[in-house]
Amino acid sequence: MADIPSLEIGNSRDFGEVRAEVVRLVRAIRPGHEMGYIDHAFSLAETASQGLLLGYSSLLTPYHDHGHMLEVVLCSVRLLHGLHLSGEVIDDLTIDACIVGALLHDTGYLMNNDEVSGTGAQFTITHVVRGAVFAETQLVDILPPDLMSATSKVILATDHRPVAVMPEFNSRAQRIAAQVTATADLIGQMANREYLERLLLLYYEFNEAGITVFKDVHDLLEKTGSFYKMMNGRIQRELGNLTPHLTKHFDQTRGVRRNYYVESIDRNLGYLASLVKEERQRRLDRLKRGGIVGKALDLLETP
Repeated sequence: MADIPSLEIGNSRDFGEVRAEVVRLVRAIRPGHEMGYIDHAFSLAETASQGLLLGYSSLLTPYHDHGHMLEVVLCSVRLLHGLHLSGEVIDDLTIDACIVGALLHDTGYLMNNDEVSGTGAQFTITHVVRGAVFAETQLVDILPPDLMSATSKVILATDHRPVAVMPEFNSRAQRIAAQVTATADLIGQMANREYLERLLLLYYEFNEAGITVFKDVHDLLEKTGSFYKMMNGRIQRELGNLTPHLTKHFDQTRGVRRNYYVESIDRNLGYLASLVKEERQRRLDRLKRGGIVGKALDLLETP
């Protein structure tokens, strides 16, 4: 049987499946943890992404879709579990802020009913702040003030632009929750089995947002290796170098001392390195997963 690390991560797009895994791992960390805030955030995220939240359309961005949301949530709870197994004290505030923040971190792409054009990708530059505002608007009467503040800071910490500044943290719980979710936001997507194909969808979002740093799809592919090096520096320094703790999670849950996220990223980047050596007209033929390339090209050709 082929050894495919990304399959061990899973590519879940199912709210119920991810929710069940979150409950299981939170119980492993803190058996008595009250799940009410997390349950409410799951319901809010699912309702909003499906277009069932009053005043909002569904989540339309092709790259930052509900699948990305869930892969970040899943990676976040696994990181929390790994930290717990490493001896870190993970308290209730850390758990709630981390998971609620992960669920809502990209809600800034949601369009309200007055925003009738585009997919929401036009808000790429401001989506993190919009997401924090969305969370505060929807949850201010649900979450206690300390959790609301921590959740907002978790969302703000997922702004990975070089010009972005990490929020100021008032407690260790806030800092850990933010570092975990921001780390998961990066490695969760880059470990996805379809990450390379999905880069074409990301280019579409950049194009809609008027971000011209990439000349075309191929320029994005060619610069992704450098992007990872820059983000890996952020992961190791500003975000506390938490990725190795995933090994403890998989050792305890699967009985193997492996870090499937790091392995998957390495495989994706290795394939990408060989891909960009190809002539441009041959590259997309090597990106076959999920029928994503065809969908992306159709989007890019649509006026």
